[in-house]
Amino acid sequence: MAMATAGVKRSYVATAMDDDDAERKHHVENPSKFIRVDSRNGYGYNASPKEPQSPRTNSSRHSMAACSRPDTPVTRPVTPITHLPNEIPPFPADASIVLAGIRGAGKSTLAIIASTAMARRAIDCEKVFQQATGLTSYAYKRAHGQVECHRRQADVLRDLLDQYSKGFLIVCSWMERGVQTLLRDFCRTHPVVHIVRDVKAIQEHLKIEDEEKARNLLAASSTIFRTCSNLEFFNVSETADPWVETDAARIESHAGGQKPPAPYLTLKRAERHFLKFLSLVLPKGSIPFIESAFPLASIPTEDRRFTYAISVPLSSLLNNEVDIEELETGADAIEIVVDGISGAGAAAALDSERAADIARIIGSIRRSTVVPLIYHVVLPDSSDSVYMDYILHGLRLCPEYLTLDLRVSDYQLLQIISMKRRAKIIGHLTPAADSPPWGDSFWMSHYHRARRLGCDLARLIKPVTSIKDNFDVNHLKALVDAITGHKIPLIAYNSGPRGRHSAAMNHVLTSVVPEAMAARHDPHQPCLTAVQATQALYNSFLFDPMKMYVFGAHVSYSLSPAMHNAALRACGIPHVYRPFSTPTLNGLRELIEDPCFAGASVGLPFKVEIITLTHSLSRHAQAIGAVNTLVPVRRLNPDGSIPEDEKLFNCRNRAGPVRALYGENTDWIGIRACLRRGLSPANAVRPTSCGLVIGAGGMARATTYSMLQLGVKNIVVYNRTLENAEKMVGHFTRLLKRRNLPLLSATSDVETRFHIIKSLDEPWPEDFRLPTLIVSCIPTHSIGDVPAPNFVAPQAWLASPTGGCLVELGYKTLDTPILNQARQASHRGWVTMDGLDLLPEQGFAQFELFTGRRAPRRLMRGEVFRAYNPDGQDRSALAQLQPRLDNIVEQEP
Repeated sequence: MAMATAGVKRSYVATAMDDDDAERKHHVENPSKFIRVDSRNGYGYNASPKEPQSPRTNSSRHSMAACSRPDTPVTRPVTPITHLPNEIPPFPADASIVLAGIRGAGKSTLAIIASTAMARRAIDCEKVFQQATGLTSYAYKRAHGQVECHRRQADVLRDLLDQYSKGFLIVCSWMERGVQTLLRDFCRTHPVVHIVRDVKAIQEHLKIEDEEKARNLLAASSTIFRTCSNLEFFNVSETADPWVETDAARIESHAGGQKPPAPYLTLKRAERHFLKFLSLVLPKGSIPFIESAFPLASIPTEDRRFTYAISVPLSSLLNNEVDIEELETGADAIEIVVDGISGAGAAAALDSERAADIARIIGSIRRSTVVPLIYHVVLPDSSDSVYMDYILHGLRLCPEYLTLDLRVSDYQLLQIISMKRRAKIIGHLTPAADSPPWGDSFWMSHYHRARRLGCDLARLIKPVTSIKDNFDVNHLKALVDAITGHKIPLIAYNSGPRGRHSAAMNHVLTSVVPEAMAARHDPHQPCLTAVQATQALYNSFLFDPMKMYVFGAHVSYSLSPAMHNAALRACGIPHVYRPFSTPTLNGLRELIEDPCFAGASVGLPFKVEIITLTHSLSRHAQAIGAVNTLVPVRRLNPDGSIPEDEKLFNCRNRAGPVRALYGENTDWIGIRACLRRGLSPANAVRPTSCGLVIGAGGMARATTYSMLQLGVKNIVVYNRTLENAEKMVGHFTRLLKRRNLPLLSATSDVETRFHIIKSLDEPWPEDFRLPTLIVSCIPTHSIGDVPAPNFVAPQAWLASPTGGCLVELGYKTLDTPILNQARQASHRGWVTMDGLDLLPEQGFAQFELFTGRRAPRRLMRGEVFRAYNPDGQDRSALAQLQPRLDNIVEQEP
């Protein structure tokens, strides 16, 4: 123990363990020996009896497969199951959440962020202790002694956990043994999240001069907290942290004051990251208004066809060899391959520092991307127990998918599967180079085993021995297709350069290599990139080059072609997106009836009129009463209706007769994304929040709809023509009364209120709070003989003490009067967005609808900024806009 805490002040950790016994001290020094599954509390690192390990054998080559490296012919016998672990039920939606960890990890800030979003109360154990005793823990210990202090801490925590077991967030930094026991018991039915942070941040917060002392302290405390928690969240530090450290109080008190305009982004990323994590912990729908509005988000990745998992070794991520944001291009998932466990000697144990490294990498990827994560551990040559340690740690981090090597015993597989909660388990098998052919029953038996044990998918990868293997794999797929009962998605293909054909033809989550690593020719990495796999589908005539358009009266200036064509090229899709200006809809007939028509963006003035050409509208387009996206349908349901599930996406990219046209509206998705990106945690939507809509046309309707989808209950409308404002308000009032509004999240019982401002001279309504969401939906430039409005808002509209988010939907000019008004108020917390923010956000959704692929978001944003040419001259404004592009750190899920 002396080594673990050498030089560290006893007030931090040593005193918390003075009364621990010798066995516990041994475990702190040797954390890998203490990482064991406890079926009672989930993923906690508590010792429990393990199944006896069977000796490894090289006999019975076809009974089990080899180790993780295909050139190592190690096999393992199946261990009979004598006792099935009890499945751990999901956490209740209202279960209180404990955030535990060392001081300075950011627990209080995260608790307040989550409490605002989830409408819960945050409770700090130390504050309750002070209220109960009149002293801080430190002062109480000095006055009454360490033993009495620890007893009172345990009493306080016990009362809190008993009294506030539902609907609360509880912050705890205590580490003494009685506290650990209480948290361990609470883990059985509640999330207890260990909050981790980097050494430098902890060192600065605790004012420890020696970094090595801080590192030892963090390692020792993390080992303790991992024994009494079942989840782990790495709170990634950003620059400008001094503001973050004090901002929890600002959020809680809603104080105004002089805030710098940019630092809100730091907490904004933390907010999105932590809420995304909690959404993977709790049942779906537990966190209101966090559900993604993007089309593919509602389709499980394994239900879509030709999806790719970008496979990246943990070692490459730790060495910063790849750009995390660029990983998302062409990716449907990101697979983190935990490598470096096997070596010349014993398997590398999971110590505290390596556990934190894994948590940090997953945290960094999750906050920078929107695609799901796959956690894959390379099975070591010599130790199943080390493998299980890494798997259990992965479960604590809440990956969307987790692989389990089918070479470990049924008992070990069932232990993990019983604890998976929201994670989907991929039964994985990569045997030795001399593995049996695809027609051998060996492969089907492993598929059945994965299905029987409760895996959600099966991944069987065979080292290629001949070109014939690429066709023989279809025999296995046919057998799986013929199963009449329950079956799970199958991932099956050959590895190695000669196996690329089967990999490209695999339907579900083919592992591909990042473009930046493709030139390495590492024998243990995939041999295909996502672009190569996509191009193979077109080169083999499985998919067809298609045509897409933007329709409108005057769309020659549109940035959509540049944005979409760049995205298509980046993904290896040979489609073409063109502008098409037309005065009437009559000019569209030939285009939309073309067998190669893949879809169109719809501009002014056709967003309402285009409905007459459609056969069906999405529920969102129906609610708004306008369409900005036209999608051809070539395969109908048996009853003649248009599919709205994965079938709509799985028929993309194929030419043929257009049997129907489907109308969607993605404007509201883009507006919602801009508002969510621009609202600081201090201005998170509450029942009292107010939104202001300027205008009453089609975009104003999309804006109103997006605010309702965000949970805004108070909406004020201003429009120059009062009659149009009344029509719009009446439209949504009727939908709300009929409960015919397709909201993504369940809303509160608070009644939605509308108010129309008839004149700019009219005072702000007294019974409405000042707006924190303002969207201007009126033109920003002259149209024909009609001059630009140059709208100036009354200063009272921008008087919110916490600022807010103002969005100007146009991008012809970025210096409108109302934008400049908000920029001048940036010191009070106002954040501005414009059409250059909106266009990519709604374009991401359109790209998904047109191609059935995830949009390369970073690239599309960059292309919009690169193509923007406000003065009509042949030069780009990218140099001026680059700093703004670099500061876009928030990704809408």
